[in-house]
Amino acid sequence: MLEHDLLATSWTWDGDEPIDERVRAVGDAGFAGISLALDDLHEVRATIGFARLRRMLDDAGIVWVQLGTLGNWWTCTSRTTGEDADRGVLLEAAASLRAWQVVARADVTLPGVSPTAMLDDWGVLARQADGVGAQLVLEPEPWSNLPTVERASRFITAAGAGGLLLDAMHALRGGSTLASIRQGVMPSTLAAVELSDGLLSTPSGMTLADESRDGRYLPGAGAWDIPGFIRIVRELGYDEPWGVEVRTPAHRALPIADALRTAAAATRAVLDAADAFGAPAAPAMPTSPAPTSAVDFEPLHRPRRETGSGAPA
Repeated sequence: MLEHDLLATSWTWDGDEPIDERVRAVGDAGFAGISLALDDLHEVRATIGFARLRRMLDDAGIVWVQLGTLGNWWTCTSRTTGEDADRGVLLEAAASLRAWQVVARADVTLPGVSPTAMLDDWGVLARQADGVGAQLVLEPEPWSNLPTVERASRFITAAGAGGLLLDAMHALRGGSTLASIRQGVMPSTLAAVELSDGLLSTPSGMTLADESRDGRYLPGAGAWDIPGFIRIVRELGYDEPWGVEVRTPAHRALPIADALRTAAAATRAVLDAADAFGAPAAPAMPTSPAPTSAVDFEPLHRPRRETGSGAPA
């Protein structure tokens, strides 16, 4: 099977252990990428510093670094000085950590502002991210003012900047289907993908946001056609890395090393299934009968039996 680069999202490698232990566990589990949340970035900046974290990432073999998620990046009365500080820390970290991408979310205050009113601010943020060597990507959520990946893709196209993060859970719970993703997501906008699995419907008593936080099953362990989802995004031109976003109470109860190894193995299994789709069938096993007992086995060359005179029989 093919080799694939996996990226551990911030929830997948979340834990109470020190950050150096968790980063090392990410690398030991075979991940080539990592996503750091704003809380992690603030902690690192106040303690060990970004330069030390970059050395830790290098030691762990991490090459893809994704940062986020930034909210309230558009002009609005609810934006706070703390959110402006988040923006500054995110861009500072992106420059120091040589980040691949920075992630932003849409307006979740609902009904929220009109997406068209956000276009200019998105362009400004995209240029700031580009200035520190990172790509800005938008993660649409079903409870935001850009609730579907198709609408978010049109927003990115209209803005002419940045890219789209296609999260399997957000897309499928937002009402998209594999067919609508294929038809409605512009290939030029697709910049990142996150894989998880889920149940047929949101569990009773959970909101979509609750399920997104606590109902993200291992890829292949739920009811969704994740290999089919992978094939669709490949048809749209996406390649690597594959984000892994797993979060359930049972998964979080595992030791961090076990949780990461389990998440990586499950994700590689669904990627292998997607790789194998349409491939020629494996050759049949040999059909010649096998011996059923020792007396059925005849060696090709019998040893010659010695006679009493010492001459061969």
